[in-house]
Amino acid sequence: MTYTNPEPTYAREALRAGTLVSGLQLLLEHIEREPALGQALSLIDTTELQGPLDRAGLDALLTEAAAEQERCVALAERDARRREAGRLPGARCICGDSDTAHTRRLSDDGRLPCTRKGCSCHDLTFA
Repeated sequence: MTYTNPEPTYAREALRAGTLVSGLQLLLEHIEREPALGQALSLIDTTELQGPLDRAGLDALLTEAAAEQERCVALAERDARRREAGRLPGARCICGDSDTAHTRRLSDDGRLPCTRKGCSCHDLTFA
């Protein structure tokens, strides 16, 4: 039995680490020339980021962040409407469905329509 390893593991990892070092050094040079880039990068939490920070990775991260923002804005609106009406969590809309049955994304005109099939409620409204 012959064992052939085209490249030792440490050599491959050394090349990968060297590439990362070069990329980070280049990024730091650009940040030094353009502080706004550094400020923008400081806003990105890379804790759960997987993969490279290339165009595709940043586009995917932006899409995910925008969806999370939309969801949170809609949930905040739902909570605000509930508070203003003096209602408890899970309160029913005037359509009879709970507030959780309404979409978790504001429509372009600021509505939270009901998602239940057959319901014609166009906005979350508490009585």
